[in-house]
Amino acid sequence: MNGWKVVSCVKPNNQKHKMIKQLLTTVVVSALLSSTVFAAEGGHSHKTIAGPRGGKILDSEPLHAEFFVQADKKVSVIFYNSTLKPVAPTSQQIKVIAESKTGKTTLEFEKNGDAFISKAILPEGDGYRVVVQIKNDVAAKPQNFRIDYKAGICQECKQAEYACTCEHAS
Repeated sequence: MNGWKVVSCVKPNNQKHKMIKQLLTTVVVSALLSSTVFAAEGGHSHKTIAGPRGGKILDSEPLHAEFFVQADKKVSVIFYNSTLKPVAPTSQQIKVIAESKTGKTTLEFEKNGDAFISKAILPEGDGYRVVVQIKNDVAAKPQNFRIDYKAGICQECKQAEYACTCEHAS
């Protein structure tokens, strides 16, 4: 009789153990599958394209914007429609914050033809973060874009490194 009690006690525990093991396996597999799906959706689902002037296209709404560093190290931002045709600036506001090794530098912009041009140049050096803040009008919530500014030229796509369109840039 004592043996039956042991057998009956062991059997439910084995079933519970199997159920817990199956449940944990299901949870782990589900977590792995969902993280793979989220990673695919959260990654670059669209191909990076070069701006018409060779700058970095920022997917701002409702217009696209091209961040471009000119030869004199001033920054220009031009807005484009969905077919990448330039759109004259209206009520948009631009601010760029360069987070270089020497500290943060804020660049203010003014309208100049079809572009916004910074009043000052980017700090010396490269390899630092640039935050581009776009507001469609005074009351709009700002859209922030982060760019790793590197002044060199990519050997594969021949674009400026900060605007590289190659696979390694994603």
